[in-house]
Amino acid sequence: MDLQSKNPMLLTSVKPNSNVLFKRLGDETVLFHLDTDRFYELNGTAARFWELLHAGCDVAEIRERMLHEFEVDPDQFAGETETLVGSWQVREERESFT
Repeated sequence: MDLQSKNPMLLTSVKPNSNVLFKRLGDETVLFHLDTDRFYELNGTAARFWELLHAGCDVAEIRERMLHEFEVDPDQFAGETETLVGSWQVREERESFT
């Protein structure tokens, strides 16, 4: 499964919401949504994904970097990325992260 073939718009449409703050607090990484005053804790891989996304990388760049940084099967990474980004986009518009 190739991430681009499953959802071609995903590669160009994912941008961090400007109302979401990203912060590393020791070993933890959190997102804070300014519109809802809610915190969300990210695991290590989700935190790295958000960090790269926030730095201006598109999903294709993030994929290449993370496949080199983490020992993960490309198909597994594609599926998990789709799930992660989908969970950020499915939230009510007011609370969307991307």
